[in-house]
Amino acid sequence: MPRTSYKSYECENPPCLHVVVDYPRKVFAIFLETSDGEVVYIPFEKVEKAYLEAKELASKRFREASGDEIDRLASEFLGAEPVEDEPA
Repeated sequence: MPRTSYKSYECENPPCLHVVVDYPRKVFAIFLETSDGEVVYIPFEKVEKAYLEAKELASKRFREASGDEIDRLASEFLGAEPVEDEPA
């Protein structure tokens, strides 16, 4: 299968967002690559909606969560628990 994209999509520090482009056909898709190497398609309108919401919050002097705040937000609002790394 010929590769029509002109850039590398190596993910050095997962998770990574990739905008994969087929220039000759003028199409693109956005993918999330996880630390497990899973690749998930994300529709552009969802990325754009999240970006615009985050940009608006940042303009109102909100800051991005970090450290334990991330786990707390995921648990409290999404019902998600942190994924524990499996021993090597």
